Amino acid sequence: MKIQSLFLILIWGLIQSCTSLVINDHLVGNYYLTAPDDGNQLALTYHAPDDGGTYGIIISGTVFAVGYNKRYLIAKQHPYEFAMPPDTTITKYYILSLKDSFDFRTMNGLIGPMTKNQFILKRHELGIPDSLTFTKEYKN
Repeated sequence: MKIQSLFLILIWGLIQSCTSLVINDHLVGNYYLTAPDDGNQLALTYHAPDDGGTYGIIISGTVFAVGYNKRYLIAKQHPYEFAMPPDTTITKYYILSLKDSFDFRTMNGLIGPMTKNQFILKRHELGIPDSLTFTKEYKN
């Protein structure tokens, strides 16, 4: 009986570790930064209260810096492929218009990936103030 109980506890622990996130950082509204296994997988995700445990990926890993105001979210990403470290020699930039719901078909007008120069031009074109900066930065 002790072995069965120990086995059940072990299985329950394994299931819990597979379904929990190592990083689950709420940003604004229904937008989160999440990583299932390690910081290299840190992604910008959307999670509505009625989504259960599902977090839909908007920008895949490795997202390492974000900033937001009431209208926009900006993000920086280093490309990441599973089992490889992020390529920190490349930085991609994104702009997302924040809305109450998210449409994964249109990606709510997600702009990017962009180079730094493209990002600067696009944010000025959209009228995004210089006061919106990358206020959250993650180091792996």
